[in-house]
Amino acid sequence: MAAMIRGRRDLRAALLLAGCAALALGCATDERLADDWVSKASAREASAPMAGEALAQRKLELDRSYRNLGHFLKTLDALHRRGDRSGQVMFSEFADFYVAKHVVPLLESEWQSRHPEVALLDVNTRFAVTSLWVKIGSTSSASRMLDEIERRYKGRSEMLVGYPIGSESTLRDAVAFLRSRTGWSG
Repeated sequence: MAAMIRGRRDLRAALLLAGCAALALGCATDERLADDWVSKASAREASAPMAGEALAQRKLELDRSYRNLGHFLKTLDALHRRGDRSGQVMFSEFADFYVAKHVVPLLESEWQSRHPEVALLDVNTRFAVTSLWVKIGSTSSASRMLDEIERRYKGRSEMLVGYPIGSESTLRDAVAFLRSRTGWSG
């Protein structure tokens, strides 16, 4: 019986020592290697085309972003009509933060501009972002987004898009209209 208890103590001590050694080794390694691996894996996953449930989720996210941006534009118009300058400034800062944090990362994937089920949602969201940036005075950001739209959708200038929000126009006409509002010729 005493030998069995001593054996358990030795096993516990060995496991504790192995755990401490693993912890020390983990703390001593260079985190940049793991961070580099994770960022490369994330980039590969983000650029890979989706299907099934992941595709349905992406479509919902793009649709929600498009609708939110439409509401943001209406809110900015209402604040402008009321003459609420401080409200415009505060809401513009919020909307710009929202776009940078939630919408721009959603638009980074190249595949969704080519995917037949997602391309229209992608371009509509891009136009809504551009329109918001024009409205809040970020014309250089808007011009860069228009350049990105032209690059991604080259050869599809007759594609019908949902811009201005609530109506339809061709991609070429929407880009030309927003270019005239940004003051950048592209």
